[in-house]
Amino acid sequence: MARALIVGFGNPLRSDDGLGWHIAQQLARDLSPSNVEVIATQQLTPEISEAVSRAEQVLFVDAANTGEPGTLQCEQLLPSASPSRHSHDLSPALILMMANELYGCCPPAYLLTIAGDSFEAGNTMSPAVIAAIPAMIAEIKGRIDRDGKSGRSD
Repeated sequence: MARALIVGFGNPLRSDDGLGWHIAQQLARDLSPSNVEVIATQQLTPEISEAVSRAEQVLFVDAANTGEPGTLQCEQLLPSASPSRHSHDLSPALILMMANELYGCCPPAYLLTIAGDSFEAGNTMSPAVIAAIPAMIAEIKGRIDRDGKSGRSD
């Protein structure tokens, strides 16, 4: 069982929308795989609920499309269902609900976001988002370290 699961999601070909995916890629290289599982995906899918059910803590990472660009937010999530007609509309809260209903386990979870500036086609993030990435990574590593010493010390 991984102490922490990091799920970074977003489309890396839509400028700032790729933030979660990019952060997950970086953390997959930086963190100990024995304590942290990292998923980088373009969208949330029902299959992620199984990995969620095995974790002690889940950190979802995404770009927010509202707020002052570059602003970091962290909110605790609770499992809940929201009406959705498309698989690309799955929310982290719905993934938590699925983990609870399908696997009987729903660990504490948080959504960490940075407000984006551009969601247009492109593979480069905006300067405000790029500048906020070190704070996001520090926040993620801090949450992992506080809750079980899952990060590498190198």
